[in-house]
Amino acid sequence: MTLTVHDIRNGIRDGVGRFKRETTATFTKEELAAIADALDVPAGRRTTNGTTRASIRAAVGLAETADEADTGSFSKPELRTIADALGVDPVEGDEPDPLY
Repeated sequence: MTLTVHDIRNGIRDGVGRFKRETTATFTKEELAAIADALDVPAGRRTTNGTTRASIRAAVGLAETADEADTGSFSKPELRTIADALGVDPVEGDEPDPLY
């Protein structure tokens, strides 16, 4: 098996202190904020989800500046770059721990 987008997202979530998800889902506003905090993105550069994603792309070197960066959801290669920048090592089949 190979790492899925879901595995990488859960690895990033765990790496920034957020809860892993059982089902695949894009990052929430709060999760994007936690990633941006971990990458020292200034609060003024994250007024919307799109500007936060663009600023994250710029912070990890996927774009020259946030103004030039894409504002859409992250692709699998972009998620890998973000995970590397955060020092996160995603795991295959990364599911949340049971609540009980």
